[in-house]
Amino acid sequence: MFKNPINLAFDKLTQGLNQASWLQQKRQSALKNFQEMGIPTRKSELWKYTDCKRLEKLADVTDIADGNEHFVFTIKSDLPEGTDMQNITDVDENQWADIKADKERVFVELNTAMLNGGFSLNIPANSELKLHIQYQQISDNWENIRTQINVGENTHLDLTESYDYDCRINHVSVINAEKNARLKLQSHKLLAKTAALIHYSKITCAENVEIEKCTSNNNANLSHTIEDVDFCGERCNFKASSINVTHSNCHISENIQTNHLVGNCKSEIIKRSLATDKGQVAVNAKAVVSVAADGSDVAQSLKNVLLSDDAKIYSRPELEINTDDVIAAHGSTIGELDETALTYLRSRGIPKDQAKIMLIESFLQDANLFKTEDFLDQIEL
Repeated sequence: MFKNPINLAFDKLTQGLNQASWLQQKRQSALKNFQEMGIPTRKSELWKYTDCKRLEKLADVTDIADGNEHFVFTIKSDLPEGTDMQNITDVDENQWADIKADKERVFVELNTAMLNGGFSLNIPANSELKLHIQYQQISDNWENIRTQINVGENTHLDLTESYDYDCRINHVSVINAEKNARLKLQSHKLLAKTAALIHYSKITCAENVEIEKCTSNNNANLSHTIEDVDFCGERCNFKASSINVTHSNCHISENIQTNHLVGNCKSEIIKRSLATDKGQVAVNAKAVVSVAADGSDVAQSLKNVLLSDDAKIYSRPELEINTDDVIAAHGSTIGELDETALTYLRSRGIPKDQAKIMLIESFLQDANLFKTEDFLDQIEL
């Protein structure tokens, strides 16, 4: 039986990369899985409000950086002694974090098949590290980036990630947090209206891990995020907030699922979204509490504001509770700016446009997890 010409060409490509045979096999297996599952459709739960055809109609990249690297990696402090960092394609097979991909997470398979950049970082126990990573477009082609960060016991990690203005990136991010780890995570996706970003994130928490995460999403022809968070040890505390702002015909989709696999863990999700012009936002927050996860505490707050008749927002909080001893609350609202508050501000001599900006800033500040003064400085309001 003849093999598909695409598969033959891909086999030749992977063999020519001079990489480990196990990685070549993973690439080939991932390509096969991607071909079998296909591009997600609106029948896929996490892609229901996402038009993947946008990926076929992207304008040419306008801001291409110089250099041979696939992304710029900047460290704001010295790496602690004992830190191990290497190119993702140089890791041993036992260091590779396997991710169970399905129809919803099919772009993980494409990322593995076409992988062309990334790193693996092992941070030792009892250390502190502050990182800033900027993912920057280098070529007209898609950048398939994979990052793996293993955070040792009793370690504090302060991580900020920024994405290039006009990017074409498929990013798979894996973070493993060991016992008593403390993580402060910030992600800035302030993109051009012609950009495209597919982002899958997997966070695994051991016992007594605390994570605070704050994300800013602004524009992009298509920005689609799926995040899975697993609590594998008790007394974990995960708090994540995000703001989504779209203009023009931009589209943002944010999906997060927290899996309470053991008891006495807390997850809190805060999302604030704003859409104007023909912008579209889709947000989904799901918590799954297992049978043995007594003492779980779950909270989801999804609030959204529409600023035009043509804008669209889809918002869904979701709870799947399989035990009785649980504290759980969720809520979602979609509306317009408060006319009473707007009238009050205008009655105090504040111009209408300025009053609207004040109300918008107040609304988005609910998601300012770290209470920084420059939280909204780069967001296009």
